[in-house]
Amino acid sequence: MNHAFAIDEQVSGYQDDHTAQPLLSDILADAVSNRLLFPSAAELLGFSRHQHKHQLQFSVQTAAGAFFIKCQELAYLPHFAAEQECLLRMMATQTMAACAPLAMGSVKRADIQPMSYLILQHIPLAVHGDWFSAGQQLAQMHHHITDKGYGFERMTWCGETPQDNRWQENWREFFINQRLQPLLTQLLDRGIRIAHSQKALQRASEILANHQPDASLLHGDLWSGNIGFNPDRHLSYPVLFDPASYYGDAETDLAMTELFGRFPKKFYDGYESINPLSANYEKRRPVYQLYHLLNHALLFGGSYIPQAEALMAKI
Repeated sequence: MNHAFAIDEQVSGYQDDHTAQPLLSDILADAVSNRLLFPSAAELLGFSRHQHKHQLQFSVQTAAGAFFIKCQELAYLPHFAAEQECLLRMMATQTMAACAPLAMGSVKRADIQPMSYLILQHIPLAVHGDWFSAGQQLAQMHHHITDKGYGFERMTWCGETPQDNRWQENWREFFINQRLQPLLTQLLDRGIRIAHSQKALQRASEILANHQPDASLLHGDLWSGNIGFNPDRHLSYPVLFDPASYYGDAETDLAMTELFGRFPKKFYDGYESINPLSANYEKRRPVYQLYHLLNHALLFGGSYIPQAEALMAKI
């Protein structure tokens, strides 16, 4: 998601180096004891702290190398498990690189609340690189399909919003009933009524009627903040992270790349050199973008509510 916030009080006990260092030492020791990292990874040499809503994030240097560590309250462990599975699934395609998950678990300290953690490969990333290759590699990842239908083996989260990934054979039914309608229901539960919602939902259903695309492996939340480039001057390559994966229409990933400012043209040139776009993509794009605007309206409110209403009116 494209918003960063100060760490809230749920993790406030670790906001200074004095408390963060023993937490990181415990996390590394736990991963080593579970044989998920080399023993020398337990030797913490230094770290820098980053801030994100509800979450502590650290760039860590150890005797075994550098890692990126995410920490959150214990109840967040299923989120980390889902993120790990999504990253591993994308990596298994051997197409576009993903930030490798190395260890996941939880630690308990007598003095401060238990915490869950996810340890990731640390990759220095630049904002721009070989966008043509990024497009090609995403298209190649989308060639990895399943015959189980649309969905995923487990719940995943788009930002903090759970995604209903129960398998469904019909794409229209999946996207309307397991993506759009749940968000409208949650918004209504919060007293937020989106104008034009029922008419737009009916029109979206008509647009997706008889559309049965391949069930492609998706990133699921592909905006510019979830892709970067290794800045190696000899072999710069694109890297994906923070996924919300499931199997669905490949066009949904592309639609997301166009929602909050399009990716560079070379990206789309690269993608279409492998997967030419359907002539009807233009009709489906706003339907797929609506999911993410509704999700932003649910998570952040504010200007995303009238933006969602405007897109519904357009649909």
